Amino acid sequence: MSLHGVYVVTVTPFTRDGKVDLAGIEKNADWLVKQGVHGLLPLGSTGEFASLEEEDKKAIVDRVLKTVAGRVPVVVGATAETTDKAIRNARYAESAGAAGVLVLPPYYYTPDQEEIYDHYRRIAEAVKIPVMIYNNPASSKVDIRADTVARLARVPGIECIKESTGDIRRITEIRLLTEDKLTVFCGWEDMAYESFVMGARGWVCVLGNILPKECVELHDLIVVKKDLPAAWTLYRKLLPLLRYLEYAGKTQKALKYVLDKTGLAGGASSSPKRPLDPEDKAALDRMLADLGKA
Repeated sequence: MSLHGVYVVTVTPFTRDGKVDLAGIEKNADWLVKQGVHGLLPLGSTGEFASLEEEDKKAIVDRVLKTVAGRVPVVVGATAETTDKAIRNARYAESAGAAGVLVLPPYYYTPDQEEIYDHYRRIAEAVKIPVMIYNNPASSKVDIRADTVARLARVPGIECIKESTGDIRRITEIRLLTEDKLTVFCGWEDMAYESFVMGARGWVCVLGNILPKECVELHDLIVVKKDLPAAWTLYRKLLPLLRYLEYAGKTQKALKYVLDKTGLAGGASSSPKRPLDPEDKAALDRMLADLGKA
């Protein structure tokens, strides 16, 4: 199965006493599939994976896959601070029916390029589903260099990369060095238009939690219909929200506020995150009103 299109990296709603709201996860997942997204991605950064216990991660994977029931592919975040743990996560995702796994380099400890290569090689050898490299130096504190990505592209099972450096030139470099052997996914919210124009075939999308149809439309206008003027018009409208979600440092809280407001499951965030400030709620309300989504 070729992975491409808009994959929404989903939030994890918590109850006020800190438990994972599995019913809310089910509600959101079903709604997103019905809105026409190409795939779902639980247990990413937006899903607060690092704040979850192992049993919670497994419960989320099971509930999402049961809810989706094969209607769209589900790529599961399998990141861990060691290779062995990431392999266990990836194997569980595979056994549950995931279409692929998304993996950051080990975080906290900053591996060198050879260690990064070995990390991904071992994971790819341990499972039969595609591995999506996740290059996000802001989160992992290490940049996976393009020449390392080119080496990884030759490893069977490594098929995609979520490119989150914020440098649009990186897509060109990856495409050239890998000879287009990897499917590039945009991983930077306010570079979706540029990424698709430069050859990305997917978007691991945060905004899709609350505006899935618009995100799919942007993808389709550029990648399928090749209508750049119409895509630019839509992109300009979405940019305030895209930039807020990318730079304000309140991604999960903002999404959860809007989800609760629209009758979906936002819920609380993992500790020690506090609820969204009134000023941020007002700013989000204005941006949604400008889009006719108030």
